[in-house]
Amino acid sequence: MLKGEKQMLRGVLMKGSNVESAKGKVVNELLKDDVCALLVEDKDSIIYMWIGAKADVKTKFLVSRLAHGVNGKMFGMAAKVSQDAREIQEKLYNRTVDDDLPQEVIREILG
Repeated sequence: MLKGEKQMLRGVLMKGSNVESAKGKVVNELLKDDVCALLVEDKDSIIYMWIGAKADVKTKFLVSRLAHGVNGKMFGMAAKVSQDAREIQEKLYNRTVDDDLPQEVIREILG
């Protein structure tokens, strides 16, 4: 990343089969026990998967599938994928999500 260049954080929130916008939300508001979230740092090529402890199996499966697909489509399978809750909280806790993941990418991966 060039000096002074802003890091872009994109993301979506998932509950069941629903994919919801995360744009404009503070990350700590997204990190709930009953949901999953996918957060993507474009410049550093890092995909963060928040897996809520009480999220249902279908949601966990879909966010994992989406993370794998985003890694392939946006980063050529070269991104780091982190599911470490502590790392997510330390690095992203007070950040605001700048934009949603592109809907066409989500539709292509999840159908």
